[in-house]
Amino acid sequence: MYNTKNILAVMLVAASIIMWIGGTAQTTVTNSNGPQQTISRTDTLFPKIVVEPDSFYIVIRPDTTMTKEMTIFNTGDDTLFYSINANPGLWQTNPVQPESVEGSQLTATPNGYKPGEAIDYSFSLYNGSPDNEWLDTLTVYFPEGVSVNYSTNFIGGTLGSLVYDGTSGNGNPVNWNDQNPGNGGNILPGETATCIINLSFDENFNDTLEIIYKISGDIHGGEPHNLIDTLVLIPEEIWLIPEPDEGMVLPGEEQQIDLNFNSEGIPLGNYNRYFTINSNDTSTPVLDVPVKMIVFPSSLVHTISIPAGWSAISSYVVPIHPEFESIFDTVNDKLDVIYNIESDIYWPDAGINTIGNWSSETGYIVKAKVPLQIKVFGLFEISQYVQLKEGWNLMPTLNTVPSSTFVVFRDIDDKIDIVQEVDGNKVYWPEQSIFTLTQLLPGKAYFIRVKEDCFVIFPPPVE
Repeated sequence: MYNTKNILAVMLVAASIIMWIGGTAQTTVTNSNGPQQTISRTDTLFPKIVVEPDSFYIVIRPDTTMTKEMTIFNTGDDTLFYSINANPGLWQTNPVQPESVEGSQLTATPNGYKPGEAIDYSFSLYNGSPDNEWLDTLTVYFPEGVSVNYSTNFIGGTLGSLVYDGTSGNGNPVNWNDQNPGNGGNILPGETATCIINLSFDENFNDTLEIIYKISGDIHGGEPHNLIDTLVLIPEEIWLIPEPDEGMVLPGEEQQIDLNFNSEGIPLGNYNRYFTINSNDTSTPVLDVPVKMIVFPSSLVHTISIPAGWSAISSYVVPIHPEFESIFDTVNDKLDVIYNIESDIYWPDAGINTIGNWSSETGYIVKAKVPLQIKVFGLFEISQYVQLKEGWNLMPTLNTVPSSTFVVFRDIDDKIDIVQEVDGNKVYWPEQSIFTLTQLLPGKAYFIRVKEDCFVIFPPPVE
């Protein structure tokens, strides 16, 4: 029989010491019946990125800035390194495949520019000669408004570098040359040499830049010995400036990021965008963060009257505060329930909200205990159209004044089965030539069944 003292003695004799050496856990076990035994196992440490919030809904006036906060958490057990790219599409370089000095080319990374800012570029010069011609000179003709601040030599050629001639300033041609005349050039066929060059751009630029360059080889191969082509740089919209845009987060720690949204130069409208967070989290090396950005100049209030009992509502306003709790805050005690076509519900008495935020792209069925009014504060929903899926939909109305059903539905009449009121008996039924529903009212929503996916366009909003 083992008593408590015996058990404690065994536990003390069989003590385990765990030592971590370079990510390896070594457990040394000592027992009374034999020599020490060392058991090793390898544990790999990983960072883990989590961001909050993981999407953004931005309503912003033209030519203004708005700051939102985002937090990057590291829930892993190793240091997280991250960088934020606001324009991932513009910063992807797709080099052209060489065709035949004729197959040579110059490429730039990134291939975008920011008006009014200075950017470091990596220029890559490739020798695609099919007949053993060596490259010895590159000339880049920078246009007016593009200033060269500094550059390195082109490094990477087997026979040496192409040396920067020291030219700087606005709108000047710049040369990189073989400094050993007569040796035939420094970059051999199949080789790529690179340099870092810092360029500044006029703040008034807003279009694609075409920068002409000339590649020259020795005269020992066939024609042509010179190639003239164009390097294209795309204007990068400064719609988002993250601060900081890169950094590190220790395990269990967090980093707050200020996201500065900028609508300068962006036309009025709705924009579905995203930015990326690149990190050393191997499970999520690139994290896309969606942004719905709405640019519109004037705000307004849409007052919606809701009768007692069942009805259906919508709004032509995109709310600045889209949370259902905010919109219905003053009338929650007068509501029974609200739900959408997907059966998500808002049930204030039970503290349930599976709908989330208000959307102007759908309608909502409401059951109210008594007549009430809500006020939706925000901006016009200027997209003016609603996407309909085959089958039943709960269609919102994006018109600000009563609109004729014959006008609104004229382009999709052959796709409509039926449109009907939720809280009445009026219908728009083309196949039966029944048109008791002649107007679509602002603030209402209607059941509509369509034969195929389509969209309905509403008249432009009127202030």
